[in-house]
Amino acid sequence: MSSTNLRTRIPRRTAVAVAGMSVIAAVVGTAPSMANAVSDSSGAARHAATRTQSAESASTAPNLRVKAVNGVTYQYRRFGHPRPGSVPLVFFQHFRGTLDNWDPKLIDTIAAKREVILVDNVGVGGSTGTTPSTIQEMSLDAIDFIDALKLPHYDLLGFSLGGQIAQEVALRRPWQVRRVVLAGTGPQGGVDQRQSDPKVLGSALKDNPGPADFLFLFFKNTTSSQAAGTEFLQRLGQRTTDPDAPASLATRDAQLTAMSEWGIPDKSKLVRLAAPFQPVLVADGDSDMLMLPENSHLLAKYLPNAQLSIYPNSGHGFLFQYAVKFGNQVNTFLDH
Repeated sequence: MSSTNLRTRIPRRTAVAVAGMSVIAAVVGTAPSMANAVSDSSGAARHAATRTQSAESASTAPNLRVKAVNGVTYQYRRFGHPRPGSVPLVFFQHFRGTLDNWDPKLIDTIAAKREVILVDNVGVGGSTGTTPSTIQEMSLDAIDFIDALKLPHYDLLGFSLGGQIAQEVALRRPWQVRRVVLAGTGPQGGVDQRQSDPKVLGSALKDNPGPADFLFLFFKNTTSSQAAGTEFLQRLGQRTTDPDAPASLATRDAQLTAMSEWGIPDKSKLVRLAAPFQPVLVADGDSDMLMLPENSHLLAKYLPNAQLSIYPNSGHGFLFQYAVKFGNQVNTFLDH
């Protein structure tokens, strides 16, 4: 697909945002205004925030902030429709992704049935601190955020890098994590997770990648998949107020180091997957070039209580290409 066609089909505001995105992440705008930020430091504020957010959507939910014991102030969004007996679903984002890079259609589909919590981990987007360079440290940071919200039990959805973090959180907090969704990710020591293709690296590591880079990396090179990718980029433009801050180049480099270490081939690491007892939904696109689907098969093989779903004619961004279908699958899985 030519860049000319992309400019024609994607609204100008979204195209400008994507052109300034933090690698494979379409960032809408600049640093968020803190005028409407909400502190979540007390139980009363937490429950008030929950009630306020229930009528919100991914495109309108305000940025909230909470300070954890590690000294980091985390930026997050919390909204949805909690039901009796349900637990919140905490989302961990992909490489250089921020709050603004979640597909509104996917998030709102899931939030129609439960409460959702989107978060910028340490040093990412609007959260303070310095992004660590190991997945293990990132998982401890994620736990500090969850503890700051005083969540006794919760579900996890991790996408790509976020799926690696989710695995570690589930391993470290088995008494709190109820169910896990792992999307487009792989186990520590898995298959070909250290990307070496010059074209892929060229698009993924650009300081200022554009729409064509995102479509190349996240969507299969077919007419239907590329069209779905363009629609996804258009949906990112739905949020018009209180945007998140972009991920920095320092975050890019730290996350790349963490993912590279995680991806060092080591079959002995796979035995760690036998430890989690939570039910796990593993999903990916059949043509994922960033995280080969073989890694999803490894997760499904070694996790003791996992189900596998591979989406056809799709790449790393399968969950955006099939936003409603995958969102409904996630809800069905979490409801059981």
